[in-house]
Order: sequence, then structure tokens, then C-alpha cells
Amino acid sequence: MIPRNKNLLPQQRRNMRFKILDLFSGAGGLSLGLEMNDLFSTVVATDFFKSSLDTFKRNMPNVQTIFGDILDKNIKKKIVDESKKRKVNMIVGGPPCQGFSNKGKKLGLSDPRNFLFLEYVDIVKELQPEIFIIENVKTLTTASNGYFINEIQSKFKDLGYIVSYKVLKASDYGVPQSRERTFVIGSKTISFNFNTLGKIDKIITVKDAISDLHYLNSGEGEIIANYVNKPQSVYQKEIRKNAKKLFNHTATRHSKIALYKLALIPAEKGKEYLPQELLGNQKFKTTWGRLEWNNVSPTIDTRFDTPSNGKNSHPELNRAITPREAARIQSFPDTFEFLGSKTEICRQIGNAVPPLLAKTVADAIEIQYTKKRNFENKKCKLYCDDAYNKIHEFQKIGITVDHIITDPPYNISQDNNFSTMKSAKRQGVDFGEWDKNFDLISWIANYEKILKKNGSMIIFCSYRFISKIIEGLENSGLVVKDVLEWRKSNPMPRNITRRYVQDTEFAVWAVKKGAKWIFNKPEDKPYLRAQFIAPVVAGKERTKHPTQKSLSVMEQIIKIHTNPNETILDPFMGSGTTGVASLRNNRKFIGIELEDKYFNLCLDRLSVFLK
Repeated sequence: MIPRNKNLLPQQRRNMRFKILDLFSGAGGLSLGLEMNDLFSTVVATDFFKSSLDTFKRNMPNVQTIFGDILDKNIKKKIVDESKKRKVNMIVGGPPCQGFSNKGKKLGLSDPRNFLFLEYVDIVKELQPEIFIIENVKTLTTASNGYFINEIQSKFKDLGYIVSYKVLKASDYGVPQSRERTFVIGSKTISFNFNTLGKIDKIITVKDAISDLHYLNSGEGEIIANYVNKPQSVYQKEIRKNAKKLFNHTATRHSKIALYKLALIPAEKGKEYLPQELLGNQKFKTTWGRLEWNNVSPTIDTRFDTPSNGKNSHPELNRAITPREAARIQSFPDTFEFLGSKTEICRQIGNAVPPLLAKTVADAIEIQYTKKRNFENKKCKLYCDDAYNKIHEFQKIGITVDHIITDPPYNISQDNNFSTMKSAKRQGVDFGEWDKNFDLISWIANYEKILKKNGSMIIFCSYRFISKIIEGLENSGLVVKDVLEWRKSNPMPRNITRRYVQDTEFAVWAVKKGAKWIFNKPEDKPYLRAQFIAPVVAGKERTKHPTQKSLSVMEQIIKIHTNPNETILDPFMGSGTTGVASLRNNRKFIGIELEDKYFNLCLDRLSVFLK
């Protein structure tokens, strides 16, 4: 039902492979989903419920399972020893956090109800994995005005982890269910960016998930003795055929009163229709409701087999959904077999992490931990890659763009320049290795090939290299039109008794030969100077990128030199200012950035436009 990812490029794999310890593993939904990405392999799993661990072992037989209470010192030692033996570098799990409530704030993580969570923290401390995942209730992030999530971040920060968290809605990632859960992800090396999770364009409905299983009525399923001594109609033969094929597809045998109540609920809207005299003292407002074919399911819990539990009875048939139908709504494949009593199986399914949700998280972790990563939607495509390599892929798959507007490295870094100017916080202009020995012009020729016939290219540069950039553009068949200036109204000071203040940066504008180039002169101006006046970037706009361009300047350039709905490419994305200006002004954007930290910065800045 759900394919494993077999198509990773060798360079994506690198030497990183995640070996997982699954604490509080349950039946294994989280591990199963992570293993759908080949970079992940669960090697140790532990749980307090024997039937859950039996299910885990049946479906993932190569995993070393450890049954017992993690509060038992001997069990805990066994978990740690096995994990070290098998070289665990990732820990996942959903430790119970019953104490995360407003009433428990005074005790915080000292609340005795959170001992299991503290054991999770302690094992992370002991094993020092590269990355960990905590999956928990939605309210973890909001309880006591964020008090608990802040405590959790603080604890793991003290252990050397960068912690990110977000509430994820399962239906956004291909699960036919509205389940919402908090994911906390900590890493020693990256700030995990949840914007790399790939949301689906169209929801998967209950009908998509279980409509082919609707042949069972109350009490029917894998045990088909009722049909043995009766004439076999085509319909009955189909029941026999499918009942043998699927694990755990057995319908609850309901009482007569339950069947009567179910029959009173119309199939169209799945609302409460029971007459007052049949209503019991039920906990849920949606008591005796039905699932809706063309919608997602509410959260599947541990009592889905009980019609009075809520809106989880079959959309048409007078019965509760079967364990297999519930498992499909949780996104388990049909080959996954649940072991134990009916009650235990329902608990395993209801408590599970939807495997498809876990797979989405695994894919996003892969994106974060490999050089070949990207984000794509209809408005924007972002790639963490080397622009010199990426262009060959663009050419191969036929990508073309209307304009290229970019701010490549200037090659002006110096180790000790301005070292005496402490008042100006200028301890040198060493921007990093990315600004040293950079090939200034050889990229131009290849990128010119993907420009459309009326395309243009605008390249920011230092005054030292204007002539080189012009030469590179002209040698690539482009026609240089003008040199633009960004005049800074508040330039950075320098030794004013011996040097001029450098208040200008430059950009070279060129177009394709024979192009009908775009020049949108504002009607309220009789003519335009090739000059844009704006202050050095500061305040809320300022990021940690040392050579960030002014958003005001970039927006003016984009409005003048491009039209709405056109595609702008920035091969050296930096802080993402070109992308912000493009998306804010109804242009499409493609960005490439080699440095991990700046790629993540761009994702953060552009995230408001990527929803």
C-alpha cells in the first residue's frame, strides 16, 4: 500500500544512516513510517505492553525488542546497553506526559506523573544521539501558556541540542484523519525546519481509504463459519475471498439495541440523530455519529469499535469500523498484522503514530541532513545545492526562467580589516569561506542558456569587479544596458580621516540579444536614475547574513525589470531577499543556496509565502 523510498541518489545517502531506539514503541507506527525512508532503521524497541511489542516484533522481526518498565533499573540498563551495542544514533518515542496541564505547573518537570518523560531525557543524555523525536499531545505546546514546552527546550538545550517543535495535522500529509500531534525534534547540528515537510495538495478521504472493505456486516469477517453450510452466492464468495486476504478485518458483533440505534443514523451527514429516549450518559457530543465518505476521519482513538464512542461508525453500514479499517485510516499497510485480544488491538491502533506522518518527518530529516534538499510548491522552488552543479540538472529537465537577479559572493573578505573599529562592531570583513576564491563569472554562460528570449540578468557586485562582470555577461551573449547603484543613506563608517566612506553597491543589468526587455517606469516620474536610495538593512528586517541586501531596493528593481507571474531565479540566494521581494510582488521564485545555515534562513523568511 505504501512504497518504500528506493530512489535516493548515492550522494544523498552520504555516510549518514540513522539507527533508531524506539522508546514507548507501541505497535510500531512511528518506526514503520521512519523505515519507509531507507536512511532509517530501527534496531531497538521497548514497551510496557507485551501485546504491543509482540505486534512490533511480528512486523519488524530484525529489531531487538525489550519488554518491561523503563523505571526498572535493570530494564533501563538493558535498553542502554543494547543501544550502545547496536550503535544507536537516533531516539524516537512518545513518552506519556500526563502532568503537562495547567494544574501541574507548580511542579513542572518535577511532577511525578512525568517520570517517564524524564527517563526519556535521561536516556538521551546517556546515549547522546545525533537526533531525537518526541511525539505527544497537541496541547503540549500550549499548556500553561507554553511553560512546559519551554521547560522541555531548556532541558535538551542543556544537553547540547537545538530543539524545534510544531503541531502537525495528519491529514496534511496523506493520512485520512484529522489527528493533530506535537512533534519535538532535537538535533546536535541542525535547526530542524518544519517547512521542509511535504504537504499534499488534496486530502485523502475515508472513501479513498476504506470503501473497498464495506462488504462486512456486524459480526462478519475473518471467521466465516456462518457461510460453510449455506449456498454460496457470488457476494458470499467475495466475502470469503476478502476475509481470508486481510489481517484484522473482523466486524464487531453488535447487540440488537446497538444495531437499532445505528440504523437510525442517516448516512449523508454523519450527525447525531438518536431520539432522546435512546441517548445514554455518553462522554462525547458526537455519540453515535458516522464517518463521512468524502471527508477525513476524526482522530482514531482506542475505542473505535464502540459505536457510542463518537463519530467513528461506518459511513453506511450499521456497525463500527473494523481494526483493519481503523488501521487504514491510520495509514498502516494491509500487510501489517496486529496481535493480541480485541481490546489490545484497538489500543495499539488508536495509540499509534500514523506511519505516513512519520514517513513525512523522515523525508524532511533526510532533506535537512543531506546536501541535496529542496522545497517546492507552485509559487516557489528552493534548493540547498551548489549552483554550479544545479544548472546542469535545470538544463537536463528543461527549466527556463524569465529573469535572473542575484547577489553572488564578492570575493572581498579580509581576515583583519577594520579590526580596530570596536565601536562600530566591525571586527573584520571576513564573511566566511563562501566569499573567498569564488569564481565570479564562469557561472554566467550556463545560466544564460535557461533565460527566456526576453529575459534579463541583474548581478550585484563590488566596484572592483564591475568590468569583469560586464565582460562575463557580454562573452555569454548578453547585452549590458546599465549599471545600477544602491546608495546607502546610512553607510558603515570607516577611517574618515584617511578614506572616503563607501556608501554605494552596484548591480549590472543585461538582457538577451534581441530581447523586448521589460522596463516599467513609474508614470509619476519623468525619468529614472539608475540609483536606489535606501538605508543599510537594520531592525526587524535584519538577519544573520552578513551581506544582506535591502528589501526596498530589491522590490523596486523587481517592479521595474519584471512583470507579475514571471519567474525570477537567484542562484546565490543568501538571505533570501530576492525571494521575499519576488513573492511579495506576485512573481514566482527559484532560489539556490549552498550554505546549510543560510538555506534554513531563507526557508524561515519565505515560510509565510509557502503555506
